[in-house]
Amino acid sequence: MGFEVIEVTKLDGTTMHLNEDFIGRVEYAVAGQSALYTLDGGHIIVANSPDDVVALIRAEKVALLRRVLAGADNVPPSGANASQVGVTRLSEVRSK
Repeated sequence: MGFEVIEVTKLDGTTMHLNEDFIGRVEYAVAGQSALYTLDGGHIIVANSPDDVVALIRAEKVALLRRVLAGADNVPPSGANASQVGVTRLSEVRSK
């Protein structure tokens, strides 16, 4: 599975998808909007409130942790099995 993203609303009403790992901070802007500052120094103004953006980020982190703990996304690349690429599933560690 690829990068996980959150969906935010741009000021023109269209949506944009952002990888939440690249958001360094979220600040209040005018009229309930948010200023999202990226780790590379850029920034984006979105129509979502800061509380909504933080809730989206938290929800994605929780979903990611659930997938990791379940071991569902630990599929080795190109159809190789886990032992061929040295991958240990979290579920295997917990069962020992």
